Amino acid sequence: MQEITDKISYLQGMSEGLNITEGRPQGRIIAGILNVLNEMAEEITAIQKEAKDIRDYLECVDDDLLDLEEIVVEDEFMELECANCGEQLRVETDFLDDEDVIEIICPNCNEVIFINDGSFDYQHMPVDEEFELGSSHPEHQ
Repeated sequence: MQEITDKISYLQGMSEGLNITEGRPQGRIIAGILNVLNEMAEEITAIQKEAKDIRDYLECVDDDLLDLEEIVVEDEFMELECANCGEQLRVETDFLDDEDVIEIICPNCNEVIFINDGSFDYQHMPVDEEFELGSSHPEHQ
């Protein structure tokens, strides 16, 4: 942007050096064009500053959204460990609000791991990032 401002200043200096006055029709036109160019340069500078501020703000919003997505994903799933065989399961937490009684059974040893009737102590544990979705057993969710 500085290049444009410099070029406009150069042209204004040239018009003064050539003694182009606003009294003549050509002088008025050239002076008017240079004034418009100068105003445009100022406006472009202001727009560029606003665009930079918006870019910075969007980067902050994007970072905050990423943090929020991580929290939401952790809250939508929980890890359960079978007390009998140690098998780890990753299950969705939406069944906790279900009015029907739902049992989660270990796919390895067929032992009941969890029942949503309040008989099991549920303590939310953050989901291990290394735990792959593909290794969970969707038929038992």
